[in-house]
Amino acid sequence: MVKKTINSHYIVILCGGTGPRLWPLSRVERPKQFLNLFSENSLVKETFLRAKRIVPVQNIYLVTNIKYEKQIRENLKGLALPKNILAEPQKKNTAMALLYASAVISQKDKEATITSFPSDHFISQLIKFDQDIKKSFVLAKNKAIVSFGIRPNSPSPSFGYILVNPKNQVTEFIEKPSSADAQKLIKKNNCFWNSGIYTFKIDTLLEEFKLYAKDYLPLYNKLLDNLDHPRIIQKIYSLSPPLAIDVAISEKSKKLVLIPASFNWNDIGEWKSIYKELPKSGNNFALLPKNQKFVEVNSKNCLLVSDTQKMIGLVDVNNLAIVDTPDALLICNIASDGSFHVRDLVTKIVNNLKLKHFFTGKND
Repeated sequence: MVKKTINSHYIVILCGGTGPRLWPLSRVERPKQFLNLFSENSLVKETFLRAKRIVPVQNIYLVTNIKYEKQIRENLKGLALPKNILAEPQKKNTAMALLYASAVISQKDKEATITSFPSDHFISQLIKFDQDIKKSFVLAKNKAIVSFGIRPNSPSPSFGYILVNPKNQVTEFIEKPSSADAQKLIKKNNCFWNSGIYTFKIDTLLEEFKLYAKDYLPLYNKLLDNLDHPRIIQKIYSLSPPLAIDVAISEKSKKLVLIPASFNWNDIGEWKSIYKELPKSGNNFALLPKNQKFVEVNSKNCLLVSDTQKMIGLVDVNNLAIVDTPDALLICNIASDGSFHVRDLVTKIVNNLKLKHFFTGKND
């Protein structure tokens, strides 16, 4: 019985994003999931190693964009099974990515329960993490879609917010509210950040798509019939709406149940998050890499990212992320929502034909 429980649990790692809020280190050609930020391993490799603690390697699937398939294979060489790396022909957001993975896994196990992870989280207290994920597997057996909630410590506009009743059933899902609205939400004891980690049985997920995003069901059925035909999969993807699973299902579902996370979690989506998790030196400086050279006068609370051959000098500056690469420099405030709005900066760069290569690459 125990063996059957373990083998019917699958983990899907979503790793097809471009990470614009971590520009200029993260770019289209080498997005954030391939960066080594907290250890010698990339973020996606750390995510895979966490998954490997919970399920067998053959039950771990990765969904990525076709342009990153080679990097994923190289990054996880000797770990991931090549046949478990699913390359999407187009970027269509997480709803379609999860349906694609579900179609592939259902061919192997129609009774499968899936836990989906984004590839860019910082998670510590791994024993507690393992226990929470295994708890979600049990809850999902009862036709629930299980999310993991994080107690907010600030009114961040970067996350979705989940309100629950005393039984931890989700009563409201608010995707990325303004800072002012988030401030009101976190005053409530029943409010959590959405971690972006979900556990569900495939048939439960399909029932919710039938109710709330029925346009996806014909696409799913076509995927089931054509998993060995890349050209047909490409045509199917061209017909897909570009919705996140949060928008397609989570905001509407009556089956969403929350587990308050007992582990330490951070979404590494912006420089403020990275500053929070890196070790600090005197006057609260965080360095990436840790042997970065700098001298400061009357300065504090800064994140410094640069080449170790370069020395950084700071005078009378506080609460800044200073990210220096060979061809681009970012300076943004990390005490406010400044690093969240790096995405807006990247949008301006991409919309300028003379500058877009600073994010998209020379050959775009």
